[in-house]
Amino acid sequence: MRNATGIVLAAAVVSVLSFGAWTMNGNEDPDNPFPASGPVIAHGADRYPSRSAIEWVSHADHVVVATSLSEAEIAPATSEVERGEGLIGRTVAMRVDKVLWSSPQLVAPAPQTYSRQSSGWVFHDTVDNRRELALHDGPRIEPGHTYIIALHWEPARCSEGDEPEPAQWVGLGTGSNLPFDDGIIGKGEFEGEVQPAPTPDFRVNSADPLNDPVAEVLVGQGQGALVNLLSQATSESPTTEVSRPQTAATC
Repeated sequence: MRNATGIVLAAAVVSVLSFGAWTMNGNEDPDNPFPASGPVIAHGADRYPSRSAIEWVSHADHVVVATSLSEAEIAPATSEVERGEGLIGRTVAMRVDKVLWSSPQLVAPAPQTYSRQSSGWVFHDTVDNRRELALHDGPRIEPGHTYIIALHWEPARCSEGDEPEPAQWVGLGTGSNLPFDDGIIGKGEFEGEVQPAPTPDFRVNSADPLNDPVAEVLVGQGQGALVNLLSQATSESPTTEVSRPQTAATC
């Protein structure tokens, strides 16, 4: 995969995607800190472990095939605009096309549609001087593309002194979002750029396919291989009704 270049961002993924300060790093032209081409790549922290089949069945409520329908900008903070550098957020409308797996401790049926926050753009000097932002080693989630996504129901957050955050469907992390155009794992948008169909390497026959990253184990394969892999995986820490809050959770 490509390494981060031009701009390094300190990122934290919480119930919504948010980023801390970003700084120029090793760029020869401080007046134009963007990489020469392609999106700016950021490194972030996942909400939950999100790479392997065991991690998916341990933390997800559903694994779905979903298509991105549309996107909308989230305006940057006034302080960022005044400073002349910052982030423009993005909301993406998703349509769930098929449910491939569901947790035995079911909280709620998989949604037919849902909205998610995804990486948007980074700007320098003015909001019009922007470059697409993508998270390292994962899709950006762009309209017109299809993905496999491991979804988790996140309860409402009502911390004292903070703005309440509504209950919502979220992905586990970058490792649980896989390109899936034309029904092929690994084909489609990845890190903001369109990738052709990869050649399967059938690592599912390796010594430990349930602990290897799903994206590597099933590269170039279809949904049947994923369903089969998930059927073999067992949760590391079985969930309970206490650990899976109900969809009616409110502040």
